[in-house]
Amino acid sequence: EVVPGQELLASVWRGVNVEESSLRFHIKNLRKVLGDVQSETKYVTNVAGRGYCFAARVHRTERADNPGTGGMRVGVRSNLPVRGNVIVGRSDSMEAVSRELSRRRIVTIAGPAGIGKTSLAMATATTLRASFNDAVLFVDLAPVEDPSLVISALASTLGVVLRSDDPVAAIVDLLSDERLLIVLDNCEQVVEAVAGLADRILRETAETHILITSREPLRIAGECVHRLAPLECPPVKANISAADAKAYAAVELFVERTAASVNGFSLDDASAPAVAEICRRLDGIPLAIELAAARVEFFGVSVLASQLDNMFAVLTQGRRFALPRHQTLRATLDWGYNLLSTTEQTVLRRIATFRSAFTLQSALAVVAGPALSVESAIDAMGNLVAKSLLSAVGTGEILVYRLLEATRLYATEKLVAGGEGPYTARQHAEHHLTLIETAPTSWRSDAGKQWLQVHAGRIDDVRAALDWAFSPGGDLSTGFRLMANSIRLWLQLSLTLEYVGRIKRALPRLVELPQPDAIMEMRLWLAFGHAIWYSGTRRDRLEAVFARAVALADQVGDAAARLQALWGTWAVWRARGHYREALSVAERYDCMARAGGDQAAVVLGDRILGLTHHYLGNQKAAGHVLERVQRIVRQTGTATDTDFQLGSEVAVPVLLARILWLRGFPDQAMAALRDAIDAARRSDHWFSLYYTVCLAGCQLALWVGDLTLTQTYLDMTVNGAAEDRWRRCWALMLRLRRSGAQDQLVASFLEPRVDLSTSAKILAMASLPMIPVPPPDEAVGDALRCLPEILRVNADLLLWHGGPAAAPAAESLLHRSLDLARQQSTLSWELRSATSLAQLWHRGGRVAEARDLLAATNDRFTEGFGTGDVMTARRLITDWS
Repeated sequence: EVVPGQELLASVWRGVNVEESSLRFHIKNLRKVLGDVQSETKYVTNVAGRGYCFAARVHRTERADNPGTGGMRVGVRSNLPVRGNVIVGRSDSMEAVSRELSRRRIVTIAGPAGIGKTSLAMATATTLRASFNDAVLFVDLAPVEDPSLVISALASTLGVVLRSDDPVAAIVDLLSDERLLIVLDNCEQVVEAVAGLADRILRETAETHILITSREPLRIAGECVHRLAPLECPPVKANISAADAKAYAAVELFVERTAASVNGFSLDDASAPAVAEICRRLDGIPLAIELAAARVEFFGVSVLASQLDNMFAVLTQGRRFALPRHQTLRATLDWGYNLLSTTEQTVLRRIATFRSAFTLQSALAVVAGPALSVESAIDAMGNLVAKSLLSAVGTGEILVYRLLEATRLYATEKLVAGGEGPYTARQHAEHHLTLIETAPTSWRSDAGKQWLQVHAGRIDDVRAALDWAFSPGGDLSTGFRLMANSIRLWLQLSLTLEYVGRIKRALPRLVELPQPDAIMEMRLWLAFGHAIWYSGTRRDRLEAVFARAVALADQVGDAAARLQALWGTWAVWRARGHYREALSVAERYDCMARAGGDQAAVVLGDRILGLTHHYLGNQKAAGHVLERVQRIVRQTGTATDTDFQLGSEVAVPVLLARILWLRGFPDQAMAALRDAIDAARRSDHWFSLYYTVCLAGCQLALWVGDLTLTQTYLDMTVNGAAEDRWRRCWALMLRLRRSGAQDQLVASFLEPRVDLSTSAKILAMASLPMIPVPPPDEAVGDALRCLPEILRVNADLLLWHGGPAAAPAAESLLHRSLDLARQQSTLSWELRSATSLAQLWHRGGRVAEARDLLAATNDRFTEGFGTGDVMTARRLITDWS
């Protein structure tokens, strides 16, 4: 019998105006339930132009009426689809959702597009089938765009005939005594209708549990929301190994999906960094990772990683029978974007200008304006969070927001296409300029540390703002102000090399300003000079840079800037090794600072005075000045520090550690070093730790003869900075110290010269088969700190090379070394010189003189009895007694 479509509509939806498309939808679901698709037997056929016919053979049996539904009562059985792939990285989420479903009757798995909500729901439901006696019902609402059809979709899956007066009643009647789990999948486009249906089922049944997947929660009573996070990705690491990368779920998924489509694919150390980068760029989103894995066969891993700036053109080949919106990354994002209101779309486009996490205040500064009120923007932001397009993360007491990279790139395209790019970019740049200009005066204060905790991650936004400001459509004035004011942030993040490059490109464009700005130019030259100093590159340019800054400071009459520029002049002389000239400048700085009354400048003046005296060999004077600084710092904390300089709590104990060892107090020196390392670690400033380890840590560890400790300090600085000349030098020294006698002599020759030469020269000398005999008048400049040791090692080299005049010449050098060490009050150098001279005398038969010289020097030590030099001296004294 053929039943016309209109008759079916009138019979099923009596008194309700329903379109014929709804009938076709339910006929399709009916065929799916009956197995028409997989079976050769056809149950429902369409007779063109006439209607529908039930075509299968009918067997009549007795039935019992169900008073609740007027139909046959049948137990609900599972219709869960069979999953072909193993779910990766979701065991914790499965346990959490299962646990919540045992406590609550409704759980919503919420998250952005492609995060794996459906996969998690199906996997969790599968594990719970036994708990619900195989009564697990799966309803895919992805095809349902009309909210009025949500009830019909569930009823069709249950096999329930709906009542026209109360469609939900039939469903509730059937479920009233059933213990079952209903999975409602892909609910975001009909979320209000699903919320109403779920709420009523929960209120009018006792044993029905509901598992929802949606980009936003239902917001009904009793709902537990499980926010599904992206898969964990490897951190940024230049040379991550395959073994380390595989420990992360995102990489595991990528490898598993790639191996399924590319014969013989396996992750190795060569490809691991590129795979890690792909997973990071895709924010650990499973769908995006699967789409990327499908393109490895065409691109290869390395090329694929390089193409992700154009990810929407690349990630285009989803599974053939996946939902249309899961076929490409763009389709996935189109689906979510089209579900937003006009205001939500506007806010999403504008916040795409942010490159990193941002606060609500920052977002409002950029998105709100004449056409969009603050109230509307706040409401839209809340909705974007609820709809999983915007993530909210707590940072201390402040909430910050971020977009997934794919979402940000997509929204940026929309922003540009809509012509809003220039306006939003200007708002973004001006906001970050305001943030930088209003930052606390000292970033080492409590307020400054809090500011950094929230805003240090904004460096990508500062980059973007600078890029816009110096672009053809940008604003040079904003760019120069941001460049000058942001130096503290670049220094704090140890990004001096990048900053040097940016400011070097910006300075020539000062002439493009409508009016000359001497103050701005002065500040830029000062920033440029400090950045060059801390980057360790092109220090030959320092003199010209700071000379220009001094001239401009004099021109505008800025005393504070004049002091900064004078520090730069001191740095120039120090870089050249001309410490007498540096001392003269340091003394001028000290006088000016004290006259000005700025305590921070006074402290810095004492610091550069102490350091200069140290290199000149005036260890007592250096120690006196630096101990004075240390007392001030202990009284005032970091309030007396300047932001262009390393913190005094780090720099001062570093220098004191070196001075204490030289003066014969090894134990106190190591204690000061530990204080410096602890302070550097607390500062969370990579360069502070690098400076401490390389300027004092490795040096002192080698001085006391602890090679294991030297390696420990070197390990602290791995992967820290691109410019690691100090670390390379000390790694070389350690390798030589661990080798034979000749290499150890080479190490002794090179160690005191690290402060006098470039890393390139040190490495070049180390590559020679043997260090040649140094000339007797070797130039060491003003760096007298290390001259006693240089003279001593030169004597040892003369003896190593041998020759008839070697012994007398060596003895002469050792006497000079010993006398100079005594003049400088450097007991540790004196012990080394006395040891070498005593060994020379002992070989010449002057045993008593050798023993007496060494004993007299050694007896003056009051500590450090476990250090290499002291133990060697005591052993020799015992052997010669």
